[in-house]
Amino acid sequence: MMEQPTLLVPVDASNPDDLPLELVEVLHPLRVVVLGLYPVPDQTAPEQLRDEYREEATAAMEPTVRTFAERSAAVESVLVFTRDRVQTTDRVANDYDCDAVLVPGAVESLDRVLVSLKDERNMFRVLDVVELVAAAGDPQVTLFHAESVERGSAASELYLRGATDWLTERGVARERISWREPTEETQESDLTDLARDHDLVVMGESDPGIRERVVGELPSRVHDQTDRPVLTVRTERQHD
Repeated sequence: MMEQPTLLVPVDASNPDDLPLELVEVLHPLRVVVLGLYPVPDQTAPEQLRDEYREEATAAMEPTVRTFAERSAAVESVLVFTRDRVQTTDRVANDYDCDAVLVPGAVESLDRVLVSLKDERNMFRVLDVVELVAAAGDPQVTLFHAESVERGSAASELYLRGATDWLTERGVARERISWREPTEETQESDLTDLARDHDLVVMGESDPGIRERVVGELPSRVHDQTDRPVLTVRTERQHD
């Protein structure tokens, strides 16, 4: 079990949006790293922008940092002037040994949480985060088995039952947990359709074997198609 997972929260330091307070309320038990990303045009030297806009960019990140700090979150921040947001996010996530990365989205409440589980390698790390989210409120939790199995198969039921038992043993009410099992052909469309009916999506890395890609294509597509916040939980890293 992760004692206090570390969450990376990327923000646009050139034009930041306010992070919804509903998200902050459920995420503040985590250790938080706010990453300010300031875009650098191709023909501009990063050092030039850094010298000119460092104070402005730092001030732009401050409301997000302060919002977490006011709720007693363990929070720190890092500002990067970059041409490649994805590469920088991946690098900082590795540098700070982050367990999860948030793609912020629109949310008015956190009554329904969709949890996409794929395999046992990352299942309990994802459930650790779900436990923290559920402890901050009392959401309905939908467990989605994102694996190529027949709907209603014994293997899928056993997997989902195990995840349900794990959550109920840690205080999540059984009646607030439901299951969804896609077919192989409808996995991504089912996930996207369900995400539209939920307030937050929690999922594991889509391809944990590719270390340099933290968020990956599937979580990004879910966010882009639904505008829901997506919390991607990383597979545990093996340290040398």
